[in-house]
Formats: sequence, structure tokens, C-alpha cells
Amino acid sequence: MDGNKLSLQNQKDSVRGDLGEDVRRMADLLKSGATMLSDICPECGTPLFKVKGETFCAKCNRPVVYTKATTVQGDVTLSPSHLLDRVEQTIVMKINEANDILKSEKQPDKLAAYSNLLFGWLSTLEKLRSLKETFKE
Repeated sequence: MDGNKLSLQNQKDSVRGDLGEDVRRMADLLKSGATMLSDICPECGTPLFKVKGETFCAKCNRPVVYTKATTVQGDVTLSPSHLLDRVEQTIVMKINEANDILKSEKQPDKLAAYSNLLFGWLSTLEKLRSLKETFKE
């Protein structure tokens, strides 16, 4: 086998090993009496488990906390990290929109207004990402 084929095989084996380890961890949780839930982890997408009254992700190896958000359709349960990801996506979209407007604007007063708006969104994004880091720890 040449070097490229061997490297590709090693990568496949590594992925299988990681997947196998996750499956073994999940099997061990089930053997110890944990319950597999229909919900998935907002970070990695693997099934969540209920362990001694606590919701837990086997792959991320950490607890998952639910929060309630009220919508027009009723109550929806979201994890804080999923909610923060959605807010981050919205902020990035707004930054892109403001940047597009800023590129074509010529009037100084509007340039100042859009620059302030962009600075505000960037500042908010920085604070949001800092907050997300606290949930990862």
C-alpha cells in the first residue's frame, strides 16, 4: 500500500475508533441504568441520556441544561448553548447586512450611524462568544 492509501486508512480507523468509543460510552451508560432520551445534544448531535435525574451527553462528557423559551406556538425547550448559537447566527447576519450597506453609503451622517451600528453588533458578538465559552467549561 502506498503512503496516501495508508494515511487514508489510518484516518478511517481513527474515526471508527472515536465512534466506537462513543458507542461504548453510551452502552456503558445504558448498562448502568441510564435512560436514552429522544433529545439530541445541541453541540454534537448525539442522543442525550438521563443519569440520576440529570441530562447528560455521553460524547461531550458533560451535563446538558434545558431552559424554557416562550414562543407564539407555546413553550419550547432549548439548551442555553443552542439558544446562544441561534443568537450568534442572527448577529452575524446583521453584521453582514450592515457591512453591505456601509460599503455603498456616501453620506457622512449615515456612514457614522452605520459604523456605530456595526460597532454595537461586533461588541455584542464578542460578549456573546465570551458567554458561550462559560457554558463550554
